[in-house]
Amino acid sequence: NYNSSANTNSGCTYAIYGCTDPNAFNYDVNANVNNGSCIDVVIGCTDSTALNYNSNANTNNGCIYPILGCTDEEAFNYDSSANTDDGSCIPLIYGCTDNTQFNYDENANTENGSCIEFAYGCMDSTAFNYDPTANTDNGTCIPFIYGCTDPSAFNYNADANVEDFSCIDV
Repeated sequence: NYNSSANTNSGCTYAIYGCTDPNAFNYDVNANVNNGSCIDVVIGCTDSTALNYNSNANTNNGCIYPILGCTDEEAFNYDSSANTDDGSCIPLIYGCTDNTQFNYDENANTENGSCIEFAYGCMDSTAFNYDPTANTDNGTCIPFIYGCTDPSAFNYNADANVEDFSCIDV
């Protein structure tokens, strides 16, 4: 505020150079002369360890940090909170996961409704008591024994379970 006509000092104001824009990143409240150094505010993440780091940002806002886990939505161990895949994804293997069932699959990790209950019985199709619905042999197969099954016949065979029409009347 120098005045060459003044003959009495009434308080000089000295120039303080700096950024005088209050909306600028580097606003200087003490500056009274704008020196052209104002820097626009760039909002973003200023932490270089964050996933969304912005090297142009000068005002920190909302950094996102890595959360390790399986990010494959089709994987058995998908982690919805993970944002960085750690290579731990396990593929889905469909099958019967109930170890009390006939077709239990020890490799399966995802039930697909295919479990079959045990059906015990004779599985030997040449046996007298063959059970076509059995899926687990229970050791009860009885072989065919041909012979006379009439107890009143002379040649009755108590062990026979299939009549061979060889009975001789008494």
